[in-house]
Amino acid sequence: MIARLAGTLIVKEPDQIIVDVAGVGYQLFIPAGTYRRLPPLEQQLVLWVTTRIRDDQFILYGFAAAEEQQMFLRLLSVAGVGPKLALNIISRIEPGQLEQMLINQDVALLTKIPGLGKKLSQRLALELGEELKKHRSGTWGQLPSPSSSGGETVRHELLRAMESLGFKPTDCLGMVDAALAKHPEGTLEELLKQVLKGIHRG
Repeated sequence: MIARLAGTLIVKEPDQIIVDVAGVGYQLFIPAGTYRRLPPLEQQLVLWVTTRIRDDQFILYGFAAAEEQQMFLRLLSVAGVGPKLALNIISRIEPGQLEQMLINQDVALLTKIPGLGKKLSQRLALELGEELKKHRSGTWGQLPSPSSSGGETVRHELLRAMESLGFKPTDCLGMVDAALAKHPEGTLEELLKQVLKGIHRG
């Protein structure tokens, strides 16, 4: 899983870029906000990356700001929202503004975004509104402090890794905890494999 890339920008288009990292060119699809923040060609940049697997292909989505990536992942957690639509949404509305609209459950404004009908807008507001309220109050998705135990840090990293692969963290809690209990000294990569095996076994 690729979570972050640092390299040289060699191709720049409004919806996608290619970044050269040690001689390897990585294609990433990007939102408009990231495009506006890109440096000139042949300059260095750093991007947060979400990896999605489709038809045995690894598709990368790059974000200049962590807030863009977090909103992208939240949108993907809602049924009916794919990567293309999620990128379109955050390209048209800044993450902070979109977050406030979802918390306020402002369906009328959401439906003005191309690709969002009334039913899907209602679903977004319903499913993400409460989640975002909890996130703001610090009761959900809070990052561990430097004093957190090692186990809690690994647990958080595992949940973030599953989220980047398109799974809802709340759906993975049981399997993540089971993997940690069974392999308390396992590396993040080893634990991630155990969680994915558990999901595939169903």
